[in-house]
Amino acid sequence: MEIGLYANTHGLGKKVGEAFVLQHTPFDEISAIEIAQLAESKLFHSIWFPDHVCMPINSGSTHPSGERPYQPMHNILDGAVLMGALAAATSRIKLGTAVLIAPYRHPLSDARQFMTIDQLSNGRLLLGVGSGWLKEEFDALNINYKTRNEKTSECIEIYKNCWSDKSINFSGLHYRFNNISMDPKPIQSPRPPILYGGNTPFGARKAIENCDGLYPLFFDQQFNPALYKPLQDIIRREADKTKRNLSDFYMIAAAWAHIKGNKSLGKSSDRHTLTGSINQIIDHLAELAEEGYSLVTCMLMCPSGSINELKDQIQEFGEEIIPNVKTVTPKGEWKPLK
Repeated sequence: MEIGLYANTHGLGKKVGEAFVLQHTPFDEISAIEIAQLAESKLFHSIWFPDHVCMPINSGSTHPSGERPYQPMHNILDGAVLMGALAAATSRIKLGTAVLIAPYRHPLSDARQFMTIDQLSNGRLLLGVGSGWLKEEFDALNINYKTRNEKTSECIEIYKNCWSDKSINFSGLHYRFNNISMDPKPIQSPRPPILYGGNTPFGARKAIENCDGLYPLFFDQQFNPALYKPLQDIIRREADKTKRNLSDFYMIAAAWAHIKGNKSLGKSSDRHTLTGSINQIIDHLAELAEEGYSLVTCMLMCPSGSINELKDQIQEFGEEIIPNVKTVTPKGEWKPLK
């Protein structure tokens, strides 16, 4: 089993009551390159970058976690730009999006940008893709919120075409072009993995229909490793219909996480996901591996709002948790993410 790190480029996480929020962080305290280099040295498998273009000051949109985690005025760094910088500043750690909101930009532009990241990183790109949730951001970009799912499906197909086909042609409801080229191709063969970020039956169907894996987020406050078993069952049924081999399909996840010293915090189902002592977090990760997850991206909570707390959490994960879970073999028919 592998452990990824959710980048702090949108701020440091903390709990306010039962809600998860991201704290507005000054630019010079984000230290994105230093954090990525530390994570690489501590054997994190990958670092994953969230995606927003702008932040509505007022919003009635509901985040999938149930609460809006962003402040009205919120520092947000661009993931793709940083991934390009980190491709040069690191040598091993994989670089992922968690997730790229596909409808925000023209898919040919994204295909070019992320092909470049795969080239610069010598084949370390992982592309998490989603449809988005923040209606006011779609409005600001003059993009129809109601068609975001249709556009996402078309974008994914265009990424694949751009990264595989010599002559690229596409005719859809939202994008049309023919007889164009995009070179060079990504280093990874046949192309970088594309993972659908979603927690719903719709997301599960899109993942098996269009993508190489499913990437849900454990928003639940109390730990339930089998929370998304119904989504896995949907994927199995759809794969059976199309005769798709699930040994080529990834099952990964993301979750909040926080080491709270050596103090045990009660039985597994009574505490928040990936919280407690080091041994309790290892137990949670082992239970997630039993449900088939080969990688868990940890969104490390830092109630102090200090970058030093994040560094301490990364250090402890790297020294005490990652070596113990690397020996755990995920269960199920899914392809392990390596």
